Amino acid sequence: MGVAPLVFVALFAAPAAVGRTGATFDAEAKLVAAHGVAAADLRAPTAAIARVKAERQARAMAEKKIVAALVELGDTRELDELNKQLADAKISDERYGSDGSVELTLTLSTEDLPLKTRHKKHKASESKATDRDR
Repeated sequence: MGVAPLVFVALFAAPAAVGRTGATFDAEAKLVAAHGVAAADLRAPTAAIARVKAERQARAMAEKKIVAALVELGDTRELDELNKQLADAKISDERYGSDGSVELTLTLSTEDLPLKTRHKKHKASESKATDRDR
């Protein structure tokens, strides 16, 4: 096996951006991931105290991106239901700044979610085209 097939597999196995939501979708792993960053509160007495608020803000930022990605991927549930789904989201990478700032990556499994894939949309458009042709 040469280098070219390995590069080809690596390019298409990587997570893809979901529109302009700031999130990525890995169809093979069935995961939506989003990055969140928050600065520390400079008025907090210590970095550890500032980190609590920054972590909450970074997670909220990542959650908004994931909800936008789910909608973009065809999830038609109400916003309240989508927000409840975010309770299952896991922090897969988290970094702390010495000043209390937080940078994290939040991931959500799409295994059991009602998403419409592009493949399904393509099949639906093909059936509409054949109906019109008749």
